[in-house]
Amino acid sequence: MDTETAAYYATHAGEVAARYERVASPVERYFASAFPAGSRVLDVGCGSGRDLARLCALGYDAYGAEPVDDLRQEAIRHHPELGVRIVSGGLPDIGSPFGGEFDGILCSAVLMHLPEGALFDAAFALRRMLRPHGRLLVSTPLQRGEELKNDRDAGGRIFTPIVPEELQLLLERIGFHLIGRWDSEDGLGRAGTRWSTQLFELHIGSALRASDQIEGILNRDRKVATYKLALFRALAEIAMQESHAATWRADGSVAVPINRIAERWLLYYWPIFAGSFVPQSQDEGAGVRNPLRFRRALTDLIAGYRHAGDHGGLSAWHLDRTAGHLSEQSQTRLTAALREIATAIRTGPVTYSGGALDTGRVFGWDSSQRAVTMSADLWRELSLLGHWIVDAVIVRWAALTERFAERQGICSGDVLPLLLAKPIPERATALARQIYLATGIDRCIWTGQPLGRQFDIDHVIPFSLWGNNDLWNLVPATKKANREKSDKLPAADLLEERRAEIISAWTAAREVVPSGFDRQALQLLGLGGSAGTVQLPKLFARLREAVELTAQQRGVERWMP
Repeated sequence: MDTETAAYYATHAGEVAARYERVASPVERYFASAFPAGSRVLDVGCGSGRDLARLCALGYDAYGAEPVDDLRQEAIRHHPELGVRIVSGGLPDIGSPFGGEFDGILCSAVLMHLPEGALFDAAFALRRMLRPHGRLLVSTPLQRGEELKNDRDAGGRIFTPIVPEELQLLLERIGFHLIGRWDSEDGLGRAGTRWSTQLFELHIGSALRASDQIEGILNRDRKVATYKLALFRALAEIAMQESHAATWRADGSVAVPINRIAERWLLYYWPIFAGSFVPQSQDEGAGVRNPLRFRRALTDLIAGYRHAGDHGGLSAWHLDRTAGHLSEQSQTRLTAALREIATAIRTGPVTYSGGALDTGRVFGWDSSQRAVTMSADLWRELSLLGHWIVDAVIVRWAALTERFAERQGICSGDVLPLLLAKPIPERATALARQIYLATGIDRCIWTGQPLGRQFDIDHVIPFSLWGNNDLWNLVPATKKANREKSDKLPAADLLEERRAEIISAWTAAREVVPSGFDRQALQLLGLGGSAGTVQLPKLFARLREAVELTAQQRGVERWMP
């Protein structure tokens, strides 16, 4: 459970328990459909003990796990018979309470109190505690009546938005099948609050699923460096944002160019290497002791930009590369860094990922294509679960880094901001503004209204979703249109309606920075090649596809002026 949320329940345990005990359980009506009579059931996040007591009264061999000590005490005070049936524990690190192997799990009003990055781990934790064909009854808010700020209520509790269909996809991809769903009003009578309750059954076959391989590598594989986490993060992001970079092969595998992966690693490790020493392996020490293979090459590249501000000049370097202003020395250092990173990827995580699994290695290497290969099933999992995997990997990466630092007696500081750092959008939008002013683009891309001299640059796919500052994603807009669109995605009809205007803006950008524009466009297109090979109508088709897939996978609101 989120720390601030747990603190709220600890402070208000008596009040919360009394409130829930005054009303009937809203999920009790589903118990008979969900769990066979007399079966062994675990109530995860059992709170006041109300639902757990009802399960026991109905003849189930029921147990509970609750992470908040004060609530556990309230549950036993209200239901003394539960004294030996409740233990301390909560998602995602719940372990195996009472030995695991449950026929059913109740998880009511719990998942929304987890940070988004923990949902992937929580799903696997629930799966591990169930027997084959076990049942999972889970309820999440369908709608909240109160206003939230940064997904938190006035008491500080986190309410991570969970779309039931997206939760269904996550659970189905790790072996669950949806067998029932019920939407209902709030059991406490709160206006504007509604709930979705879903019933899943776990189907486990003899073959190890691709999702199990991912989970096995992230959880059980030996990690002497952060490489495996970086590899999965890069592959998941490429699957979501550059899916056409992958080549589907006749033998049932998929190949991803190693240069695509190396480009993303460079952005991940730049902020880490730019500051004070933070170890990225268990043997790496401050100074020159057992450094990562590419630390020196990347540090040499960073050296030319340290004076430029944020995270060792990451934004300034990115802007120079986009505008074609890299010095000959910086270009040489970039080439060297990418070469060393690619070698580290090939000889490290590509070679060793999957060593703890019965199926063995999950990646291969195609030297003729200079590409990392994997099963089509694994690629599908990365494509469908990419944003969950990225969040989970970042959290684990931070934890692994802290463990390396502790072993060496080093203070790693707050690693998460370094792992989340990206080139800041203001510099990229400033370049785009200069381009559109210089080339005479004078109409808002979205509304067709005159821009004047004071206009905004809009991210077609919001920066909050992709963190993408590429020129194809930056278009001129009036301040009003940019403000109204905000973090929404443009409607499909709007994109089609403004096709000509978008391509016209791209043409202008390409005239000013042809190599930078084409390099970025080729990544979205999933093509190799050089400046001059980009076909803008095909690029537009890829943009529409990217917008629609992002909308479908992330449940993002669409916008029409």
